[in-house]
Amino acid sequence: MTSPKSTRGTELLWPQVKLVDTGAISVREVPDHLDAIVKTSSGAPVGVQILAGVPASDARFSLEVRGSDGWLKLTGDHPAGVQVGDLALSSSVDFTAPDSPVATGTGPTAAEIWRGAAINVGEVYASLARDITNGTHHTPGFDHAVRNSRLIARVEAASRTGLRQ
Repeated sequence: MTSPKSTRGTELLWPQVKLVDTGAISVREVPDHLDAIVKTSSGAPVGVQILAGVPASDARFSLEVRGSDGWLKLTGDHPAGVQVGDLALSSSVDFTAPDSPVATGTGPTAAEIWRGAAINVGEVYASLARDITNGTHHTPGFDHAVRNSRLIARVEAASRTGLRQ
């Protein structure tokens, strides 16, 4: 039996979500679960798992890339996902750690669960400030958003059809 070159799946497991700050029920329109085992164009295996709708103590995000020289892993554990909480970068080989976050994510929040929610916004503002100061263009913009949206659409299409996109 041969194993597939890649396995991908998206699911909408929790179609209704209770908003923690208002208690209102919201209808989710995008998948809340992703599992992907894929290979990069150079052949390195990559595993990604994103789960939603789980208790805060079970919230996990993991992105792992393995190559002939070792592995690189990005992990997080915020219940609101990768966009909100702190992420940890680790590797089987020595590397220079990224700069410490500019934003702490502390301060007034709508609910305790959202502590850290402003980290991503603070980091984008700090990146914009660096670009303005240095005359550079490193801050992700609309082109990055389009690319990521298309990537997600390809993962969803592959999940539905079973065919590489």
